[in-house]
Amino acid sequence: MPVNPLDKPIAKLREETIDQLTLNYSHGEISLEAFERRLDQALDAETNEALLPLTADLDLEVDAAFMEEKKRQFGFMTDAGGVTTEPKILSIFGRTLRQGSWNVPEKMRVVNSFADTILDFDEAKFTSMTIRIKITSVFGGIKIYIPEGINVVTNVSCIMAGVNDNASGGDNANKPTIILDGFIFCSDIKIKSKKTFRKKLLEFAETIKAAFA
Repeated sequence: MPVNPLDKPIAKLREETIDQLTLNYSHGEISLEAFERRLDQALDAETNEALLPLTADLDLEVDAAFMEEKKRQFGFMTDAGGVTTEPKILSIFGRTLRQGSWNVPEKMRVVNSFADTILDFDEAKFTSMTIRIKITSVFGGIKIYIPEGINVVTNVSCIMAGVNDNASGGDNANKPTIILDGFIFCSDIKIKSKKTFRKKLLEFAETIKAAFA
């Protein structure tokens, strides 16, 4: 028996609402203006009661094909079995950049000294719901770009150093969590989002719509 929508966690109901809006827009059931208006309302909603009217008049239901395409587009490949290796990114008197479509291992080590390291997860493929990154940085800088909605937990020890998190997505059980730990001295870690979650949803909706054009 399906769970009453009013009894679901709001994060889950919000995601289901956005999925149904996206599917119906992609099939031409609602206009772009209506989709953007309802999407904004879904993202801003603070109660389940506020979410329910947004899809009450929509007949198309999300299916397995839609969810598979969503997983491919957003990169949350949690059924890939995980990667258990622990690769090391070493930067000394230089600059290291990891970006584009790359498979994120379950564990990583970052060693940074008199250098800059950039980890760009915006188009990365997550092979695990929990990613642990152990950081050692001395007189260096580390920039981490993440998709909006990704959870970030920082347990980094700082001496004359700092961690600036401007992109943490909060506690969302449906999205991967990046856990940062380690030690930094005379260094800084900056965590930022390159693309808003709303923008990604709109791009995803256009991709789905094009498939049915």
